[in-house]
Amino acid sequence: MTDPRPRPKYGEYAPLPPAAPEGVTEPTTGAQYPAPTVQTAVPNVIPASTPTAPPERKQRMWDVFLTATLLLFGVVDVINSFGTIANLGPILREGLAAQGFDGFAADEAAAEAGAVANIVRVVALVLTIVFALIQVQRKRIAFWIPLVGATIATLAMLVAIFVAVLSDPGFMTYVDSIQQQ
Repeated sequence: MTDPRPRPKYGEYAPLPPAAPEGVTEPTTGAQYPAPTVQTAVPNVIPASTPTAPPERKQRMWDVFLTATLLLFGVVDVINSFGTIANLGPILREGLAAQGFDGFAADEAAAEAGAVANIVRVVALVLTIVFALIQVQRKRIAFWIPLVGATIATLAMLVAIFVAVLSDPGFMTYVDSIQQQ
């Protein structure tokens, strides 16, 4: 016996009631079971060939607003700090002088580290904007993407500052003299 219905997916059809073969009588009552029938039309069944569309996601306006605000803060931060990070030598000299070290002389290393930090920060900002817009377009939560981008940009700036400061041999002798005391 072949079933004309499409092969069922898990949970799609309820099982048919058990049926005895035709002409078999029940031993206690002598009643005869009817012959089993094949059901050819199943109501409310979606044919297997038509794909079902996923449910439409709802746009979260709070997420769009928060993501746009965080991206705007990132753009303003990169633009405002670009010149400062590019000219990192005098900034480090002033900061270290306030801590008691007056002999910072690694201006070239600070300029190179600042240039690398600026490149990483701009690339991180562009990638953050692209990925955040993709997530917003797909109606998924996206506010976390600018936070991750800001973390990456901050780490790049901190690494640049550490490289510039630790490349100065005078600073390393100053640290050794402090440890000797």
